[in-house]
Amino acid sequence: MLVQGISGIKTEKTRFKGAVLNVCAAVESNILLNKGITDIGGFVVPQAIMSNNKDEAAERVFKSMLYFIFTFVSPFLLLPLINKHFLSSYKIAEKLDNEQKRILEVSKKYLTKDGEHLKEGIKNTAEKLFHDRNKFDGIINRYSDLEELRKDLINVHTKIHAADFLTTNLMVAAIPWLGNAFTKYRTNRSGYSGTYKLADEEFTQKAAKKHDKSIKLRQIAAFSLAVLPAVTLPFLVKKGMLNNSENKIFKWFNKNADKFDYKDAIYMSRLTGLAMWITSDYFPYQLASRDKYEYRDCLIRGTSIGLVFWGGDLFLKKALSKLSDKIFNTKLTNPQTRKPYRLSDLKQKLDGLANLDNKTLKRTRNAGTALYIFNLLLVTASLGFGLPFMLNKLLKKSINKDKNNANFSADYSFIKGSEVFKDFYTKKGENIL
Repeated sequence: MLVQGISGIKTEKTRFKGAVLNVCAAVESNILLNKGITDIGGFVVPQAIMSNNKDEAAERVFKSMLYFIFTFVSPFLLLPLINKHFLSSYKIAEKLDNEQKRILEVSKKYLTKDGEHLKEGIKNTAEKLFHDRNKFDGIINRYSDLEELRKDLINVHTKIHAADFLTTNLMVAAIPWLGNAFTKYRTNRSGYSGTYKLADEEFTQKAAKKHDKSIKLRQIAAFSLAVLPAVTLPFLVKKGMLNNSENKIFKWFNKNADKFDYKDAIYMSRLTGLAMWITSDYFPYQLASRDKYEYRDCLIRGTSIGLVFWGGDLFLKKALSKLSDKIFNTKLTNPQTRKPYRLSDLKQKLDGLANLDNKTLKRTRNAGTALYIFNLLLVTASLGFGLPFMLNKLLKKSINKDKNNANFSADYSFIKGSEVFKDFYTKKGENIL
């Protein structure tokens, strides 16, 4: 009985660890879900806790919930419809059931050469998805010339890419403006919500005066920037896949076409997600700033978070994986590419993992899961609590300085201190004339 009990406990532990690995692998492989989870768990909750007041906290949570809906829930609902529309318009399949629609999961790298290369890619994808290399033969047999199928699929991918960029980017670019309106409606106050308990309405209104004058121009700039990738990037990828140009830029897109693959034909890749983030999140948040204090906060916060999520996390994962391999004799680093395995690779025993003994594989999987969780905790500690703590201190110092400064003027605060304009400032009560 004791042996059976211990065996049962070990089995439950194994199942639990397996479940954690499955969840972490699913999140890591979906770049938008990964960012959404990281945002909420690593940034939103701790940054709401670290907010200067309840109004700033409510605004940050509101904006983050919109971001999660627009970048994860929205594609889940919209992309299947968009995919089906463009596949139907090119009549690639007679019947677009759930299986035939998955032709879009054939990697773009198979669209970069010729029809025969595409055919092999379709067969390989069918084997991977259905364990049946002939699953997409109905689509292949509809084309007497496979080059025509390649061109049709390239056109479909291009239009889907553009449509997704357009819808997602415009929705995300609207978030900071919607958040500002949400706070204005709740509080009936002007200016950056982070300053509300640090200064009165007269001060925040004065601080927002200069930015209010250019609000229409900044909105036009924000939404124009959001549209930009939809009318450029998909067509650069298309030109690269057609493989008929000697231009170095198009050759790069030909070589790296698979970096623009969508996971499950729904969720953006890391590179596509980065383009989306820069044009609909990073700069639009700065353009939507209500005063100089919020602009500085958005610039520092956005840059810090961006550096961590769009490259810093990979650097940290690579360093920790090498350290784990050296100390604990794990196999987290692919010996051929010298890059860390993804958790999904560990789960499926891809590449050099297939020949590992069970003990080493188990240790490697546990270490990979632990490092993923450790990364999230490290991000939470540094960007979720450390960064807001520093920004809050900086904000309070700036507010107190401006409140005690007789020369404070919202309209000319950006040129204060310049030798060129110093004679234009007057002391309190002094008439400039």
